[in-house]
Amino acid sequence: MQREDVKEALRAWGHATANRFALTRADRTRHVLSNLRDLPASKHKPAEERDLVRRDGRSRRMYMAGKLKLGMREVPLWACDPIRAANDADRPHDNPEAAVDQGIPDDLRWIDDAVRRIERQSPLRGLVVRTEFTISASQKRKADMVEETYGGKFTKDMYRRELDKAIELIAWESSRAA
Repeated sequence: MQREDVKEALRAWGHATANRFALTRADRTRHVLSNLRDLPASKHKPAEERDLVRRDGRSRRMYMAGKLKLGMREVPLWACDPIRAANDADRPHDNPEAAVDQGIPDDLRWIDDAVRRIERQSPLRGLVVRTEFTISASQKRKADMVEETYGGKFTKDMYRRELDKAIELIAWESSRAA
């Protein structure tokens, strides 16, 4: 495999690696219950198709009046105690979206394996490859990032040399495997 083909595969691998964890594809434009109504066996219906349940305790007061047998349809509000309930209200918030690991595409797994082999042989060189193809910045900034992680002196020229060696090694391995 030619050097340019390897660079193109590394770019695709870097894009897949950087975007590996994607947010769930929740449709934010519709309410959750609206989505449930679309399911075939859903019991949820639009408001105009169902009778809304009143939450003022009227049915309970009617039940109490029936048990008292005083001829009233319902017990007045002042004559009954409110139903105790725990205050489970919470401030309004959106739960964070769950990140889903999409993995590396099958056609780029060989690149992922090659980068891992490089990282085992030379952690610095593996860090350079991973930084080059997964982070969008200038090579000077990338060299500074590697220097911060590496902990020693690391210049832009050293960064470029290590990158060239890593690309040559991946190209050599891919031509040997083919």
